Amino acid sequence: MAEAMGGGIREVPVTCHVLGLDDLPQDWMDRLSLVAPRYQGLVRAIRPEMARRAEFAAGFLLRQVLGVREDGDLVRGEFGKPSLARGDGSAFSLSHDDGMAVLAVANEPIGVDVEEIPASYGDPQRSALRYVLTPEELAAVDGGDDPALAFARAWTQVESVLKADGHGFAYPVRGGRLPGGWEVSSETYGGHVISCAARRPPRVVIVPHALSPDAPPPDPGAWA
Repeated sequence: MAEAMGGGIREVPVTCHVLGLDDLPQDWMDRLSLVAPRYQGLVRAIRPEMARRAEFAAGFLLRQVLGVREDGDLVRGEFGKPSLARGDGSAFSLSHDDGMAVLAVANEPIGVDVEEIPASYGDPQRSALRYVLTPEELAAVDGGDDPALAFARAWTQVESVLKADGHGFAYPVRGGRLPGGWEVSSETYGGHVISCAARRPPRVVIVPHALSPDAPPPDPGAWA
């Protein structure tokens, strides 16, 4: 049950650290030493340029915000959800698309997802939602004032819950069936929707980042 304070529900502070993939410098590939070996390997193994940038950006945010330098700094759950090996109470979740990487940090379990708001809403978007929403939820997206924005919000809300729960799409989500007990908040930023899920309503603050390799990473405790 959510915890009450002053007659309301106490929110979960969530800091979403974002890095635009187009903002990486031209020589970003020469700076792979800034990220943990796992992310170096992903960058080298993936062919699409934006996918490589996304893995680098994810690794860079992990280092800059949480001090993750080595693969051993992270452990992964049964379904692949990462967490900090040091077990200091910090929880995080990662997401990226072809335009932005997001690292969400809180003091309790969370999930985050980011999706670019499409230029239009059509069959590809509707087909994706048909798999994860109830017919009533799908009709609300179809009939809304801005279906493209509603698509991005609905999709990221579903994914953020699945990430928070730790199962991802291993959970049988078809037809709008989601794990219970999660609250979701969504924000728009830079033409994207960012959704965060937590056990209590998330209060999201967005912090933009830039690649500044000449400066030392901040103290991880600075974002607590």
